[in-house]
Amino acid sequence: MEPPDSDRIDCSRRALLGGVAGLAAAGAAPVAAAAPTLTVLTRNCYTGVDLAGLFDADSMDDVARIAGEMLDAVRSHPYEARADALAAEVEATAPDAVALQEAALIRVQSESDFADAPVPNAEREVVDLLDLLTDRLAARGLDYEVAASTVTTDIEVPADRPDGRADVRLTDRTAVLVRSDADVSGTYADTFDATYEYAFDGVDVPIRRGFCLVDLAVDGADVTVAGAHLASTADDVRREQAGELLDLLPDDRPVALAGDLNSGPGGPRTAYDRLIESFEDAHASVRGDDADGTCCHASDLRNDSADLSRRIDHVLVRGALEPTEAARVGVDPGSRASAEVDGETVEVWPSDHAGVVATVAVTAGTPTSTPTESPTATPTATRTDAASGSGSGSGFWVFERLPFLDGLVGVGSFALAAVALYRRDGRP
Repeated sequence: MEPPDSDRIDCSRRALLGGVAGLAAAGAAPVAAAAPTLTVLTRNCYTGVDLAGLFDADSMDDVARIAGEMLDAVRSHPYEARADALAAEVEATAPDAVALQEAALIRVQSESDFADAPVPNAEREVVDLLDLLTDRLAARGLDYEVAASTVTTDIEVPADRPDGRADVRLTDRTAVLVRSDADVSGTYADTFDATYEYAFDGVDVPIRRGFCLVDLAVDGADVTVAGAHLASTADDVRREQAGELLDLLPDDRPVALAGDLNSGPGGPRTAYDRLIESFEDAHASVRGDDADGTCCHASDLRNDSADLSRRIDHVLVRGALEPTEAARVGVDPGSRASAEVDGETVEVWPSDHAGVVATVAVTAGTPTSTPTESPTATPTATRTDAASGSGSGSGFWVFERLPFLDGLVGVGSFALAAVALYRRDGRP
């Protein structure tokens, strides 16, 4: 019987290296040195609550009531157990880089000022998924650093509490982690220009998604690892975002693109199809087909078995990167974590998505150079291309902080932005 995917990757890597070492020790005929490898994992961290319930709101009072119930769910959610399960996956698969989506920060303030100042200003932390994961990695002796991150959407809504009305704030982030000993030569993070706009009360509310680029030197070869999170609604927006990635990613070096693309086999695939015109799907290349979904577990994460119908999480590669191993993580029931929720012991999946991990051989590379380092973007910043050029690693990048949801009128629009942020294809 085939072992679980996460085990199969580790075992096959050990078997390969052990075989080469055995030949050398036995005085076998000389063999070419093995190509250096790069392992990349993509993981949607999952905010922990399904915000679709806010679509039932008919008024701000409804929004506050539903948000209050969601805040209760957040407070009792087993974030720590899930973060440890994600860290266990990293330990088992030993990636050089980890692309993260929905690495959210949730904050509250006990006295609401939403009616007077409907802008994000709550500061008391409830949970920080990015810090929680890095802490759990460190607890396992795994030394990873946040190489790049960007805030995609930062929103706040009122929430009813037993002692009065509070405000709850959700800050969504996309990030890339790398091993602390990685040779990072440059980073860049930003949001997409193409944006899904949620129409409410005559106002278009933009819901932003983002990406991170990290330039690494892998045994003398320059490689770019990109993490991305594409829009979960509006296939035309996803396709435009895919086009932005194609324009932005360098063509003078190998690229590994990892993330939740919300597009692929089993579901809408326009963005995916556009990307694989120039990229190779590492999972499909190694596995030989388009099977193996990554979305989605139940929103409470308590389903007993993985019934995943769409493969929307991917590691795509182009240039001198040859996929050698690929597998899903978070699909074996043994990967679930035990947690206490409301006095009950439950088994929960690490996320509502499965992840994908892929190892590629770096078969050749451009000569190592010192590229112009692109500055990491200010969260929710926009990019202006100066006349000197544009693109990753070249030109001059100017960042300007945008006013929060610029151009919106009426506090209801801010609440509806929260509703639209995590709405997923195929869900209510």
